[in-house]
Amino acid sequence: MDSHVDVVVVSYNTKDLLLECLTSVFESTQSRNVRVVVVDNASQDGSLQDVRRLFPQTKAISNTTNIGFGAACNQAIRITDSPFILLLNSDARLTSQAFEALCDCLEHNARCGAAGCRLIDAEGIEETSTRNFLTPSNQALELAGIKFGSAVQRTSRPDIERGGVDCSVDWIAGACLMLRRVAIEEAGLFDEAFFMYSEDEDLCFRLRKTGWSVCYCGQATAIHHRAGSSRLNKDEALRQFYESQILFLSKHRGRGSTVLFAGMMKTVLVMKSLLSSTRQKRDAARAQLKAFEEAWQHREREKLKYGG
Repeated sequence: MDSHVDVVVVSYNTKDLLLECLTSVFESTQSRNVRVVVVDNASQDGSLQDVRRLFPQTKAISNTTNIGFGAACNQAIRITDSPFILLLNSDARLTSQAFEALCDCLEHNARCGAAGCRLIDAEGIEETSTRNFLTPSNQALELAGIKFGSAVQRTSRPDIERGGVDCSVDWIAGACLMLRRVAIEEAGLFDEAFFMYSEDEDLCFRLRKTGWSVCYCGQATAIHHRAGSSRLNKDEALRQFYESQILFLSKHRGRGSTVLFAGMMKTVLVMKSLLSSTRQKRDAARAQLKAFEEAWQHREREKLKYGG
């Protein structure tokens, strides 16, 4: 089956990485009929001009403001119609091996709604790309160095002994994620309330809830440069990270779970800021605590503003 695939790349001030990404896409997808859509979230580095000049076959969408990752993905999904949609970060590089493995996974697993693969950074170090869904306690306990069984901790290790594909994972990072269109039509597109971070976890949660599987292809590898856009403002990215987690818990676990999560996270971060073995670790914990408190205060203001 020669599947048609829409490749969606969202970019924000990552011109050089974006051009590398697109080069890898066109080199890696020659065996399939693909359409590539780039959504630019108001970059100021000339990204879109170079895309249009160097890759005229690409559909390019220019936003006047940064509307966030999920909302930009939704833009592209709505104007495309292929049965499979590959979401690829602009700071990622696709390989033909990864592309074919993801296509094969969806083709051979009828209830697979989303599939991701192994991710390595530019130095070849493997990233954690699969995790268990966030609970009020699992991230705080892991941050504190307290380990439980793999089924209840935040980080999960997929079982790749079964033909190299594990379709039992909770969720996979959206840096390189292939979606089945009929699955997201049933579960819904990205929730645009998530500006950045956790939108992939939220989507996988809804896919799993509606009976679709999320699969990990352990024999395929894509390259991820890690946070190409968020490197531009680390403090803001950290605040957004925590704010999205608070939103996820509030949406799926309720107010009580969210308050418990906040209490546990603050307790662990305070302890680490006081007791960590080095000044660097203590300073890092203080920065995390500051970002978490700002995220919590912002979500509380939004809750009062909208009555949520």
